[in-house]
Amino acid sequence: MIVVLNLFDIIPGKHGDYARYLRLVQPILDRYGARVLLYGLTKMVYMGNCGQEYCGLIAYQDIRSLRRLSHDPEFLKIRRLRDQSTRNYVMTAIQEFPSMDQAAEYLENHCEAPARPSPL
Repeated sequence: MIVVLNLFDIIPGKHGDYARYLRLVQPILDRYGARVLLYGLTKMVYMGNCGQEYCGLIAYQDIRSLRRLSHDPEFLKIRRLRDQSTRNYVMTAIQEFPSMDQAAEYLENHCEAPARPSPL
């Protein structure tokens, strides 16, 4: 499973455009088996410098599903609604470790600097 963390602000006056994007993107997400785990307002930054007002967590079966959705012609038509109505957008794809022990084992056995994430 891959989980995509979306952090962003909506440009003042563009809330309607972003709402339209959300309504149009849901059927595309459904087509690729993506699940919205959480979508909402950031209520508190507990630690760090993240200041985006909105947050979303979307689960995909694997990175291929995310890539296919990202290149889907229907998605590409509506992507401008998202891009032109938001700012400070951060999108990160995260591959889960099955357990904290396996995360620790990975860190213990792969202590060299990780490769830079590849763009979609």
